[in-house]
Amino acid sequence: MTGGRGSGARPSRTALALVIEAPGPAGETRRWLLVRRPDDDPDLPGVWGLPAGSHAGGETDEALVRRIGREKLGVEAEDLGRLSEGHLDRPGYRLEMRLHAARVVAGEPRVPQSVPGVTQYSEWDWKLPSELRGGADRGSLCCRLALDFAAASGA
Repeated sequence: MTGGRGSGARPSRTALALVIEAPGPAGETRRWLLVRRPDDDPDLPGVWGLPAGSHAGGETDEALVRRIGREKLGVEAEDLGRLSEGHLDRPGYRLEMRLHAARVVAGEPRVPQSVPGVTQYSEWDWKLPSELRGGADRGSLCCRLALDFAAASGA
């Protein structure tokens, strides 16, 4: 028997990370919006990764994409669909993550935002997907999923 109460099943958290491509002409080297986690972040201090957030109870992926845009980047973001997904066991819980493509439909990214209770980023920039290698090497699931996607899609 697996899972269920009293079986030692790990609690899980569901999160979503966004691949937002820089606007530019076709054929130009792809750059993605990367963010730097704060130096006092408990999981991945100072790591460059993708904008991400955890689902609130009953929240759809589309609603979470909009909330990440608003609460973490100060923009209006649109969900363009799921790219991949994966999981990682962390101390005390299992992280389930979906990687989505998104785009900024209004505003210019600004960090940090003044939204209490939400991890705020210390920097953002348009960077090559390969810049996620350091985060993947330090255990970032969103970085690993994004690098796998980039390799498979030729980004």
